[in-house]
Amino acid sequence: MSAADFYHQNAASERLAASKADLPNRRRQHEQSAERWEQMARAAEETERRTLINEAQKRAFR
Repeated sequence: MSAADFYHQNAASERLAASKADLPNRRRQHEQSAERWEQMARAAEETERRTLINEAQKRAFR
C-alpha cells in the first residue's frame, strides 16, 4: 500500500465518521480531517509522480 492509498483510506474513514456524527461540530471536524488526509494524498501522489520522472531521467542518461 502506498502512502497515497493510506491517506485516501483515512479520508474515507473520516467521511464515514462524519456521516454518522450526530453533532454538527463533530461532523465538521471529521470533514475537515478528511480534507487534510486528501491534501496529504495529493501531495504523496505528486511526490510519487516526480520520483518516477526523476528515475526515468536518470536511466536515460546512463
